[in-house]
Amino acid sequence: MWGFTRSEQRATLFLLSTFGLGILVWWYRASQPPPAVDSGELAALGNFMRAAQAADSARMLSATPMQTASAATPAAPVDLNAATYNDLVKLPGIGPVMAKRILEFRATNGGFKRLQDLRKVKGVGAKTYGKLAPLLIVR
Repeated sequence: MWGFTRSEQRATLFLLSTFGLGILVWWYRASQPPPAVDSGELAALGNFMRAAQAADSARMLSATPMQTASAATPAAPVDLNAATYNDLVKLPGIGPVMAKRILEFRATNGGFKRLQDLRKVKGVGAKTYGKLAPLLIVR
């Protein structure tokens, strides 16, 4: 068979027959009607979806736009050389580990000379820096 050894021929035939069987199973499943859904299950799913939407709407209505905006970003720019751990954690994209790294960098290097020095902190890439730059200053 096309210059294959006996074991290569067997392996090729096995793979081709497995592929053919897979095609037959796929064709059979595609030709079958979809399974019937119990009306009780449909009602339960509908109730769940309505409850989830109501809870989401209530959550969105309870917070005014000013409250959500002030929780996401600080009111005034944060000075990198004077910021505390809690100030840093409140910034978007800064978690506890990153805040600790920033404070360690500041202690090791005697503070930030310019805002671009933030990029020298491990884990602060272009994307994170782009989010943080408008919210930070260096004095």
